Amino acid sequence: MNRSANKRQALLDAGIEELMMQGLAGASMEAIANRAAVSKRTLYKYFPSIDAVFSEVMDLMVARVEPLGRMRFDPGRPFGEQLREIAQKEMQLICDEEYTRLSRVLMIEAMRSREQSMRLMTRFHEKELGLYRWFAEAHQAGQLGDIAPTLAADMFTGLLKSCAYWQSVIGWQPAPELAVQTTMIDEACRMFLARLA
Repeated sequence: MNRSANKRQALLDAGIEELMMQGLAGASMEAIANRAAVSKRTLYKYFPSIDAVFSEVMDLMVARVEPLGRMRFDPGRPFGEQLREIAQKEMQLICDEEYTRLSRVLMIEAMRSREQSMRLMTRFHEKELGLYRWFAEAHQAGQLGDIAPTLAADMFTGLLKSCAYWQSVIGWQPAPELAVQTTMIDEACRMFLARLA
């Protein structure tokens, strides 16, 4: 990373911290510049407005969830094996410290403004479709029994998120240790497969 890229990243980090603490309505370019210990003029060279900083946060979040969006169900492979892969990718995301920071910023805005919530949902819709598509394809292959694919996707990811995500985002707790993550994945898969059995 060159000097300009490093500077931009430092300014973005300051912007994320400011948005996380103050929300979009309370954050200001001046406060971000102060956090980064730079002049406002320097900040404006990289980000023309607070909305531009917020848009960058959305872009970063989209990039982080993208791998889940690319997953496809393979009828030639065991269902349980693929389910575990989804669980591992989901848990990796849940326990990603940057994902947690970005989640806090976006969650604040989604709760504050219906318009902002709809904007966020539109941005993430395509990426989330990948996970729902995987469960829909599994359902078409006869792997989900009588569970509707959308409900199955929500239930399965909910099992994982309830164990770690909310404690990190809302409770400001550190991500669980790797061994605990593995146990969570094992139990979520076991519970889901038991329901199908």
